[in-house]
Amino acid sequence: MKAVWTPLGLKSLEAATSFIEEQWGEAVANTFLDQFDKRIEQLKRATHIGPTYEQTKFRQLLIHPLVTLYYELKTNHISLVLVWANKQDPEELRKRLKQV
Repeated sequence: MKAVWTPLGLKSLEAATSFIEEQWGEAVANTFLDQFDKRIEQLKRATHIGPTYEQTKFRQLLIHPLVTLYYELKTNHISLVLVWANKQDPEELRKRLKQV
């Protein structure tokens, strides 16, 4: 199955990558993106590997201990909705997912 980024998902990935690069450098950011790509490939092969987030239509996939991808299964693709730094306020996460 193919994976498709939403505008919010892409924006949040860019923000997370920029933050990582600013804090730890380009090499660490590139390693993060490589790990991210590997997890997306796993997700394409096994779309239900991420558990459902609370009682919503979204599923969550741990990319790194500090970063989670929220996604939604569609009929013919996986919608990559939001990349979330796990130390952020969970209420803000719920608010952003409600806007999708």
